Amino acid sequence: MKPNPPLFHAVQSERLSEQINRQLLETITAGHYQQGDQLPSERDLAEMFGVSRAAVREALRSLSSKGIISIRQGRGTTVNSVEEWNSLDPDVLMLMHGDKVFSQLIEVRQIIEPELAALAARNITPEELEELRLATDLPEEDTIEEHVERDTAFHQLIAKASRNQVLLIVLTSISPLLSESRRRTFVVPGELARARKWHQTIYAAIEAGDAEASRKAMAKHMKQVESGLARFSKTYVNSA
Repeated sequence: MKPNPPLFHAVQSERLSEQINRQLLETITAGHYQQGDQLPSERDLAEMFGVSRAAVREALRSLSSKGIISIRQGRGTTVNSVEEWNSLDPDVLMLMHGDKVFSQLIEVRQIIEPELAALAARNITPEELEELRLATDLPEEDTIEEHVERDTAFHQLIAKASRNQVLLIVLTSISPLLSESRRRTFVVPGELARARKWHQTIYAAIEAGDAEASRKAMAKHMKQVESGLARFSKTYVNSA
């Protein structure tokens, strides 16, 4: 049996299974566990992470759904070959291709989201507009995860109001990747205030029913996000 990898550390109470999932993914990708290797038992992992077995079980099920591990009753949990991994899964994409994924992600957003904003300006209902107004702010006192949730809600509401179900599905399918992108952006000083400003501008354009102004405001917001990601890479990745 392999020794406990040094990368595991106790996680906080927020988003337990996702944090465990991420740590296990990073450990497997780094080669601490390779194809055919058996992971520690649920009980041992729960002790390592300082959480309940239920949280560990949920994380393992998530990894299994991505094709990364196989869980066999009575035989333990083993790592699958890379060929079996779901290469379209956002978590797998991030770990296999690194920061390049985020530059590609912003390219996708720059294509899709300005048009979603324009469509929302034409199709949004009064009830949806009120929801969007409430989701516009990004309070300074919130945690990073709360910022991520609010920002996600803002953009999802616009996608929903566009009345284009295909584009909504596309945006929803990459939500884990978008969440990680938002975490990176919001730790950069000043980016929260910039995002808040553009949310307010986008909301005002959609409220006015001005499709072209909504499109332009969202395009500029995407440029701001691109700049924030570049600043994150320069400050926290390239300097590491």
